[in-house]
Amino acid sequence: MKASHHVVCGGIASLALIPVLGTDSAVFFVFSVLIDSDHYLDYVCRNGFKDFSPKRMFTFHDLLEEKVKDKNFLGLSIFHTVECFLSLYIIAELTGLAVFMVILWGFLFHLVLDLIYLYRRGVLFSRAFSIVEYVIRWNRLKQRGVRPELPYRSVLTAMSVYSEPLGDDKEEGSGEENQHIAKE
Repeated sequence: MKASHHVVCGGIASLALIPVLGTDSAVFFVFSVLIDSDHYLDYVCRNGFKDFSPKRMFTFHDLLEEKVKDKNFLGLSIFHTVECFLSLYIIAELTGLAVFMVILWGFLFHLVLDLIYLYRRGVLFSRAFSIVEYVIRWNRLKQRGVRPELPYRSVLTAMSVYSEPLGDDKEEGSGEENQHIAKE
């Protein structure tokens, strides 16, 4: 889902929550959008800390949108995981600070919008919703001979951010190559 859609939906929800949350509705709004800062972290980590451009991060994720429909595609958005939500809940409980619960609700609101978007596109499970799940699925793909890093590397190569050769694989690097490797 585009950031602008999250801004609009989060804004409407936070306005509706003013009678319940008061000024904390602004916190709800901010974190219902800022959860997506993990996309920036994903971009920076995947490009080996070579490029920090927010504009190029948006380009990276726009180009990845084309690769998400591949059955072997696997993404991870660290702030969209069960572990992140659980951490926020534990912090809220341990500190007794309601603001952490408001942040959690902002994150959950955002995640529900993402789940609806992913479901409607038919790619609900293209993203792992747990770090543990991600590691398990990534390793299973590799055991089947699939190279789950190829979609990311091919996009970075196309953007001239990643310069290492992809090996014998085609530069496109997602569907056909992975399906061929998995069949062997």
